[in-house]
Amino acid sequence: MIEKIKYSVCAFLSLLLTALFANIAYSKSLEMSFIGNEAFRITDGDYILLTDFPYKSGVYDYMAYEFYFPGTTGNVLSLITHRHIDHFEPLLFSDQKWNIIGPRDVTIPLEQTKVIKFADNMSFGPIRITPRKSSHANTEHYSYLVNWAGKKLYFTGDTEDISSLKDLPELDALFITGWFYRKAKLNDMLPETEKIIIYHHRAEDIIPDCTDCIIPEQNQIIIIQ
Repeated sequence: MIEKIKYSVCAFLSLLLTALFANIAYSKSLEMSFIGNEAFRITDGDYILLTDFPYKSGVYDYMAYEFYFPGTTGNVLSLITHRHIDHFEPLLFSDQKWNIIGPRDVTIPLEQTKVIKFADNMSFGPIRITPRKSSHANTEHYSYLVNWAGKKLYFTGDTEDISSLKDLPELDALFITGWFYRKAKLNDMLPETEKIIIYHHRAEDIIPDCTDCIIPEQNQIIIIQ
């Protein structure tokens, strides 16, 4: 009888420790470094997500950048909203051993072993990605909901399509352009979110009624706990 009790207690403690460590792993913090335009380097320490990167530095008088490409290796994913070169430069990407998710007109010319098949739901290690088709100019364009380490991040890309903001879950971070922020606020369509991060801005940009927003400087680090 005593042995059975000991076994039950040990089994319970083992399950408790397993659940505890699983929860710690699930709730890792995310470190985000702003590269420029709509490009962030986001990591949980094991995986790296690059949003709308690599792009052509300084094109259209947007942000030039310095980036140490050789140091970005391992589990790396580029997540691309659309093909414009201030968001994606194929020649820069082709030299990297990174994976990629993006519209067909972005990925079709690339080495297909690097391309994650586009679907309603996609995964890269612990990163879960749900695309939302959204309009922008004459391109195939997607906004993305990213679930990672217990956090929900939403990247609007360049769209001004209000419908792309409908029925979003409560977010930990919303990444949105200044012009789309103004439109969404005017239409009372901003989703519930812990942080609003403005991207694809210029250094002199002033975003009205955005006192709680984060308007990052290049290389600024933002932590999502």
